[in-house]
Amino acid sequence: MKYLTLLSLLLFTPTSWGQCTGPAKTHATLQWSEAAKVISPDHLWEIDVHPVLNTDENRSPVTISKCGESKSWPLFTLQRSAEVFWSPDSKHVLVVDQPLSGTNKLLIVSTGVEGGAPDGLDKTVNETLAERLGREKHAQFFLPKFVSWKGDNLLLAVGGAAYGAGDGPLIPYCYGVKISSSTLHVESILSEKELKTSTGHSCQVSP
Repeated sequence: MKYLTLLSLLLFTPTSWGQCTGPAKTHATLQWSEAAKVISPDHLWEIDVHPVLNTDENRSPVTISKCGESKSWPLFTLQRSAEVFWSPDSKHVLVVDQPLSGTNKLLIVSTGVEGGAPDGLDKTVNETLAERLGREKHAQFFLPKFVSWKGDNLLLAVGGAAYGAGDGPLIPYCYGVKISSSTLHVESILSEKELKTSTGHSCQVSP
């Protein structure tokens, strides 16, 4: 009877099977030349950086995998540095990739879903920004930053600088963009003042 009880505990204890080992992180900064592991808040998923140091180009694969399984999926290629953020429910991963100075790229991936369009968030935010800037202005610097993730609502501080039709100086811009992480629908747009007042955050407008 004692052995049956022990076997039952081993079989049915949820924390002992298929979970990642190590501390979970909701946010991490990645560098192309450094190996790293970022475990999801629910301890079921892990992001790994596989640095490639024997080539002339900085192109280190970053993968995502479910703990306890050998299969992994490519997340993106790390060329310089990037920040990754897990959603509170571990169902989504946000990547703020920084392949070049002055130009960030946004990626969002749903865990357990192969395929899809990880650059859909980047397109949505860029289209929203273009509408706000108008036809006469074009973004020179695009430097979105993470602000918060509450439930399905992802808030970004989208800042940078734009140029106009003439030869004048660059014009800084700053918006708070609230997006549904499941549908990528823009829920609302905040002015720089509204963003600062409601969250205490500001935008980055130059590299």
